[in-house]
Amino acid sequence: MNLWHGYGRMLAGLLALSLAALFAGAALYVSFVEHPARMLLEPEAALAQWQPSYKRGAVMQAGLAMTAFLAGLAAWWQTRDALFLAGAVFQILPWPWTLLVILPTNKALMALNPAQAGPESRALLEKWGRLHALRTGLGCAATLSFLLACLTLPAFAA
Repeated sequence: MNLWHGYGRMLAGLLALSLAALFAGAALYVSFVEHPARMLLEPEAALAQWQPSYKRGAVMQAGLAMTAFLAGLAAWWQTRDALFLAGAVFQILPWPWTLLVILPTNKALMALNPAQAGPESRALLEKWGRLHALRTGLGCAATLSFLLACLTLPAFAA
């Protein structure tokens, strides 16, 4: 094995790990800092804060999830390490979870006018927080899988 081939294998795995860690870190921040703080606000302010925050976060998280997934697939293809494949699967699962399960709640929250927010918007925001927690868990699982896989790469293995 030439030197570049070995580093190329490491690069895909380390890229997958880095992107997954960024995804997980952002999701953890939302789950443990931003959303709990948002829920301390009055319903009008909570909804008014959630709407633009979600729009911005969705773009970032979707891009991180997809690129980490593709990097994880590349690392698996190069190494045939099942941990890279598991990490890639964990990393892409937030997409169908969001589209099939969370999207109706997102649409309902986006359709509400913050000026008329009340118990309905509060209940939807609480539900969204619970649903988002699974996305966070999937991102953490992907990061852990990629980390374990990277630790077994020849350059890292003792």
